[in-house]
Amino acid sequence: MKTSCLIQGLVIGFAILLAGCAVGPDYVKPEAPQPQKWLEETDPLIKTEPADFGRWWTVLNDPDLNTLIDMASKQNLSLRIAGIRILEARAQLGIAIGDLYPQSQSVGGNASYTSASENAANTTPAADYTYSSLDIGFDAAWELDFWGKFRRAVESNVGKLESSIASYDDLLVTLTAEVARTYSIIRTLEMRLIIARENVGIQEQSLQIVETRFKEGDITELDVQQAKSLLQETKATIPRIQLDLRQSKNGLAILLGVLPGEIEGILMTPKPIPATPAEASVGIPSELLRRRPDIRLAERQLAAQSALIGVAKADL
Repeated sequence: MKTSCLIQGLVIGFAILLAGCAVGPDYVKPEAPQPQKWLEETDPLIKTEPADFGRWWTVLNDPDLNTLIDMASKQNLSLRIAGIRILEARAQLGIAIGDLYPQSQSVGGNASYTSASENAANTTPAADYTYSSLDIGFDAAWELDFWGKFRRAVESNVGKLESSIASYDDLLVTLTAEVARTYSIIRTLEMRLIIARENVGIQEQSLQIVETRFKEGDITELDVQQAKSLLQETKATIPRIQLDLRQSKNGLAILLGVLPGEIEGILMTPKPIPATPAEASVGIPSELLRRRPDIRLAERQLAAQSALIGVAKADL
């Protein structure tokens, strides 16, 4: 135990001693131009003070939408894959850090006990033929990180880990937006279906009135045919709306990573389209780039690739 702690201390101390010897460029985050103000800053419906956008969909005050997004964040297959990639990147970082320590270690031991039998022939009574032997060995091979190859590899893997986290966040943002969009389409189609059926009822009543007036000779047969044609056109829209509604529900089920029948309980009763708030909080322009995970993803990928330049130079 003491030997292991001593070796680790020597490794860390020597790594600190050589901290300034890593070849390759030191990564510097690039500066991006940022807008100083919004184009619509004079709009009274736009709020520019800082705001929390972590759960932006809650401003719609729709419990069903909140439930669906919570389900998607836990069960979406692509999101779960992105989460596993974070664990993979974390494991790769652990491997890279391990290269800073002795890369090969072995410990061996051997113990033996020897004793002569009391019944052996030609044995001197006073002699002691009993003895023990113990052999212990330790071996370690360590490639010194003189040019900073392993340290640059750690930097690269840190960037890859952070980029995998940003990729997860980017997918989560896209997923929540797509769930909210699909949910809004479903509620819109439900309202359209209700309105179409109401229109069919109204036009059926209108057709009865037109037919009665035709029998009384007040109008021509052309008016009757036009009323029938309008009624049939309205009836024809209902199957198309029902088809679009079923496709939207199936698409929502795929986003949630469940079977279509598992969300019928949530979407069983038609409800109004989620109402948007009268005012929108957009934050300040400088926050826009910082809260976009796709930009963070690209920046972290750049940092990871920059560190690999040092790895390549160290190999040279």
